[in-house]
Amino acid sequence: MKKIFTLILATVLSFSAYSTHLMGGQVTATYLSSDSIGSHYIVNLDAYRDTFGVSMSLIQQLDIYELDSSFNYTFLFSQTISFDTTSGTSMSSMSSVYGVEIYHFSDSIVLSDGNYIIKWSDCCRNGAIINMSAPLSESMTFATSLYVDAANPNSTPTFLSDPVTYLPTNTFWQYNPLPFDPDGDSLVWSLSIPYSGGSSAIPDTVNGYEYLSDTLYSNSSTPFSIDPITGQVSWNAKLVGNFVVSFAIQEFRNGVFIGAMNRDMQFVVIPDSTNAMPMISNINNVPTNSMGYPYVKIMPGQSYQLHLLASDADINDVVGMEAFGESFNQTTSLSTFNVLPTGNGNEIEGTFSWTPSIDDVRSFPYLVVFRISDNFYYFDETIQFEVTNNATSLESVDGIAFSNIYPNPTNNRVFIPVVLEESKKMSIEIYNVLGTKMSQSNINLGVGSHLIMKDFNLSSAQYIILIKDENGMILNSQHLQTVK
Repeated sequence: MKKIFTLILATVLSFSAYSTHLMGGQVTATYLSSDSIGSHYIVNLDAYRDTFGVSMSLIQQLDIYELDSSFNYTFLFSQTISFDTTSGTSMSSMSSVYGVEIYHFSDSIVLSDGNYIIKWSDCCRNGAIINMSAPLSESMTFATSLYVDAANPNSTPTFLSDPVTYLPTNTFWQYNPLPFDPDGDSLVWSLSIPYSGGSSAIPDTVNGYEYLSDTLYSNSSTPFSIDPITGQVSWNAKLVGNFVVSFAIQEFRNGVFIGAMNRDMQFVVIPDSTNAMPMISNINNVPTNSMGYPYVKIMPGQSYQLHLLASDADINDVVGMEAFGESFNQTTSLSTFNVLPTGNGNEIEGTFSWTPSIDDVRSFPYLVVFRISDNFYYFDETIQFEVTNNATSLESVDGIAFSNIYPNPTNNRVFIPVVLEESKKMSIEIYNVLGTKMSQSNINLGVGSHLIMKDFNLSSAQYIILIKDENGMILNSQHLQTVK
């Protein structure tokens, strides 16, 4: 452990002379109320930095731009935003090893109905970053777009789970930032090029950015990818060093785009062949759906418990487990999570308990991320929980029954069997492993059995097909492999 920390310290110190060493963060806006003045919002800025750089100023500035009648964003005003002393600055679970701090800034603003961009920028990024050409000359910038309508309140999307910083090379690793929208709007998340300054509302992008799915950075067994259904990131890192990733969220309401935001994160990959990764040992006992995702169906009023066992092969390591998700703070009847040692070495048992109410019933599942740690490495497992009055069929959603697509693998054409109890407008979308949408087509089907034929001009790779309703809710998802 000491050798690993010495390597980290040497890496960051070599670039620390005049750098703030910004590592990531995000800007969000949360709706409070509306009156004759306008809509009141709390804006939050979270910025992560390593402790070897220059300290951040405790007063930051947000620039607000408004979409005008010519469909151009024009500068409206600047808002100073103050450091939130109640939140503290250290990420307690990491600070003793990593020297990572979180700065939380918060203030209120009032906006009239319209479309806005809230922009923040500061210098500079960590000079040790490998996957951009000149990181020390690049600012870190967030640009969050917000649609304001007093009659239809809207908050920006956010992420429910804390950031994770460190991981080892040549080891399978999972992390889920857990994208979430407090208004229940439909979200599409993907990887994007990080922003860097610029004089307009739409920031510049950093120079020479390379995605971590590149074979230079990823082992072929698990290239860096984000799952478009759960938001979970998987990676088997090939190269030691500092890397930056930007997670982008687009927000849709009734099929109409109403906002977007991005979170930057810096991952530090270290050469470690001695410290084992903590794991959930009984994750394979959790039920799965037709795509192999851990998936649990619960009836409203049903008292449900899920017991997860976690341990670490390093017998002297202390194992911990946390849980993040909408069921803990956004549902009518809140779930709970408790952790106790089992007495079997460093093994612990985490118990997820939930008795959802009838008001928690919906057609799309709740995502819960279970994070295991040994106070050095972190590993996430994502489980979907559906609260439904019909706990017998995983394939039927609101009077729609899907069967497996075929042929799979395919070289171009697939067939999608579907049975409808009522007419339905749907979209068929296909995503690659980076979460990028490759194609979309809209269809309007009547009552009865249908065999939808789709031709995809795609290169040989793994893809995910999502079938959504007209409001953007996922009705069905399936993996597709193309072979040319």
